[in-house]
Amino acid sequence: MDKKTIIGIVLIIIITLLMPFYQRWIGGDQKPPADSLLTRDTSLVLQPAASDSQEIVEPGPESVPDGSEEVDQSTDVLVQEAGPTKTIQIENEVFTTVWSTARGANPLSWELKNYQHYSGGPINLIADNALIVNFLNVDGKEFNLNDYTLFADYPDGQKVVLDASNPQYEVKYYLPLKNGRVIKSLRFYYDHYSFDVIISFENLQNYIINRRYFIGWENGLKSSEKNVADDLTYSRAYTYMAEELINLDASDKYGEKDFNGRVDWAAVRTKYFLVSLIPTDAGRTNGVSIGGVKTKINNQREEKQYRFIIDSQYQPLPTHSDTFKVFLGPLDYYILKDYGADLQTLVMNKDWYERLFRPISLVIIPAFKFLYRFIPNYGLVIIIFSILIKVLLHPLTKKSYQSMSEMQFLQPKMTELREKYKNEPQRMNSELMKLYKEHGVNPLGGCLPMLLQMPVLFALFIVFRSTIQLRHQPFVLWMKDLSAPDALPLGTTLPLIGDNIHVLPVLMGITMIWQSKVSMTDPKQKFMIYFMPIFMIFIFYSLPSGLNLYYAIFNILSMAQTYFIKKKMHPGEPQSAGIAAVGSKGTAESSKKKK
Repeated sequence: MDKKTIIGIVLIIIITLLMPFYQRWIGGDQKPPADSLLTRDTSLVLQPAASDSQEIVEPGPESVPDGSEEVDQSTDVLVQEAGPTKTIQIENEVFTTVWSTARGANPLSWELKNYQHYSGGPINLIADNALIVNFLNVDGKEFNLNDYTLFADYPDGQKVVLDASNPQYEVKYYLPLKNGRVIKSLRFYYDHYSFDVIISFENLQNYIINRRYFIGWENGLKSSEKNVADDLTYSRAYTYMAEELINLDASDKYGEKDFNGRVDWAAVRTKYFLVSLIPTDAGRTNGVSIGGVKTKINNQREEKQYRFIIDSQYQPLPTHSDTFKVFLGPLDYYILKDYGADLQTLVMNKDWYERLFRPISLVIIPAFKFLYRFIPNYGLVIIIFSILIKVLLHPLTKKSYQSMSEMQFLQPKMTELREKYKNEPQRMNSELMKLYKEHGVNPLGGCLPMLLQMPVLFALFIVFRSTIQLRHQPFVLWMKDLSAPDALPLGTTLPLIGDNIHVLPVLMGITMIWQSKVSMTDPKQKFMIYFMPIFMIFIFYSLPSGLNLYYAIFNILSMAQTYFIKKKMHPGEPQSAGIAAVGSKGTAESSKKKK
């Protein structure tokens, strides 16, 4: 769990649990289970991503299928010729991609139309040499399709635009081998982030051993965010098998997990984007390997590269074909859900706390999207949402305030009992409970209503920090990205602050001071009025501006709410006659002592 996440969780706990007492003071790696259908090979064999020749599996005892003739086992003889380097550009409603015949027919770029790079312009998700296909030759050596330039029938530089009138386009690449060939076909659709990859082997039953081949994704995805460290915090490799989501974080220099069994899909993600390979027939898979490499670039920067390789079954027939769907796009819950492969399980599912509050987060997101349909500014949506949350939680807040008020009126009697029975702790507790029961006061009444708000606060923290809906969404003026801190340029560099200042956390701190002054009745607690808000400013300073905006508005609404609750209550009196009597009695006794 990263530093900002820990700070955020601690912050929410502090606000939720300690705020009632503060106000009263101033106012008076996941592993499959043992019975899992999966079995894990714990060997760590991942090599640096630059090496395309690493051995993925050890050749088994099976060699050439029965009835096969003797063949020349040299890989150089197997490949008859390579093709010329040519490119093609495919454009649809959501992406523009360029593919080359080089390196086994791989994408040179994959630009998303609806999402921008932080520096401007479209995002390119593709790293070098991404889609890989290989198998073991009869001599036990790895044959890697990416080592060769393939043939294609399109003219160099061709451009294809897909739309409703031209909804589908297929590109066929092939590499002639001795007596056969490998065919790699790509099928694109006009309105999808995904495309199909069809791998076919013709007359290679005498060359591919162990009845298996491997298809996967190398080098992960390019980071598209200004805060690369934060982006890498969310980066993972995943596999989904037998309804189990398994992930790998490149916390070590090299790391790999191998699993046997049916593979529903494998994936690599960053904070906001995803590439996933989905077998059309998962029953024809043997297992998967997911791996990651962490490289230190300098003292302030690290890089993580992830890969996955699916072990696929090969039938030694004259022609063998498999189809895979590749999704390469945003980590948007609703877009992923439409693919029907449970890819949406990756959204808000990075750590245990995200999984715990995920059901509530999945209610907040559609609420945001619904409001956005009528108010196309997520900053305004956050303000409206904070008002709605405040209205929904008003009964709990009112009860909390009343409970604290009632406890305040009982303080003289409680102080008397504590002094009277200070040497008899059990008797003191018994008398205090009797006092609470006599006057119908719940000592936790001021805390429990706030505790019930904790799940909502946690869910909001997760939504503001990790969902793509708020990415690069502006509010007003200098607030250009609600998923990042709001940085107002200063035009100069100041010690400790730098060349910009985050305004919203400061505004949130000011609203806390204002709210505390409105509630304060004991001038002796003036120090706490300033200490707590300054502490909160420090904690909130690097958190998303959407979260700071929410809490600033929430504090302003809390001040208004406190004003109206106090106005409805009789000034200086509690909510019940019994407690009022105690308060009067305590006041009278205090007066006698003074006399």
